[in-house]
Amino acid sequence: MREHPSVIVVGGGIAGLTAALNLAERGAHVTLVERDSVLGGNARTVCCKAIAGECQLCGGCLLGERLELIVSSPVELLLETSVARVERDNGGFLVYLEGAEKSSPLRAQAVILATGFDHVDAHTKGPYGYGILPSVTTGEEMERKIKEEGQGAYDALGLHKVAFIQCVGSRDEHVGRGYCSQVCCRYALRLARLLKARQPELEITIFKMDIQNSGRDFQKTWQAAQEEGIRIVAGLPAVIRRSSEEPRRATFVYDDILAGQIVQEDFDLVVLSVGMQPRRDAEQVAELFGINQDRYGFFAVGDDLISTIVPGVFVAGTCQAPRSMAEAAAHAQQAAEACYRYLQELAL
Repeated sequence: MREHPSVIVVGGGIAGLTAALNLAERGAHVTLVERDSVLGGNARTVCCKAIAGECQLCGGCLLGERLELIVSSPVELLLETSVARVERDNGGFLVYLEGAEKSSPLRAQAVILATGFDHVDAHTKGPYGYGILPSVTTGEEMERKIKEEGQGAYDALGLHKVAFIQCVGSRDEHVGRGYCSQVCCRYALRLARLLKARQPELEITIFKMDIQNSGRDFQKTWQAAQEEGIRIVAGLPAVIRRSSEEPRRATFVYDDILAGQIVQEDFDLVVLSVGMQPRRDAEQVAELFGINQDRYGFFAVGDDLISTIVPGVFVAGTCQAPRSMAEAAAHAQQAAEACYRYLQELAL
């Protein structure tokens, strides 16, 4: 193989960092392009959910490990930089950038797209009152608050009853998101367990369609949540409104499917478990590199879940499909390996 083949990784989240480190270790010259001013992507807001020192395998520690590695690696980092134009060049690519100090385009034999995802905007779920009712928040906001303020962020708020609502923005063909976002059940259960461990008197209810039971150690987490007194209700609220008795509380009206009755109940805090969706610029990125999107807008791939229709362009992480942090990192490792094999074939 030619000495120091060049690869561009677009996106500096957990998948992009993982792919870049893998290829750099194999001797490739890697340039990582990140549109933000800092690395990490959505992983920056994921909090540690360890309970009394026991890890819940949420993946919250993965980003820190990779950030430490990337600063001492030979990977070239271009922050506050985005791709403006792409041209084919003798089987490789000329990538023109915006925001970078470089005035000339980057040449590369291969590209890995690791552009990540957007959280579903909870405002679009109007009946749930997000942005209107002060007691309604999202799982992403809860993660961010705990990350910034520590695990005791909710200890002194005087909460008595907390509700988590699953599948907010996911599994809804009416809005073009008929897929499961994979991570919502996992982070809701882990956040619920963390709150319960810190405040055992809390009454916590999780409202679900059903439970997505994949992932590392999920069965143990699911069983532990129920043993700890976290209530699971099969049914989603039809509407959430301001409580007539206490304005800062929220009143649920929901169909308890297993109980066979319509129930009204008040909660101090409502956490919407929002799902994942393709980034708002996914279509633009797909056009730049000449690749396809699937029916939901994620980047389309072959049977290997990595390769696109354009030779030399690979995808990694949640830009291809919803994944947890650990799964996105594993997918990125596979993408880096496929990219390396491609570079070897070019050199023959």
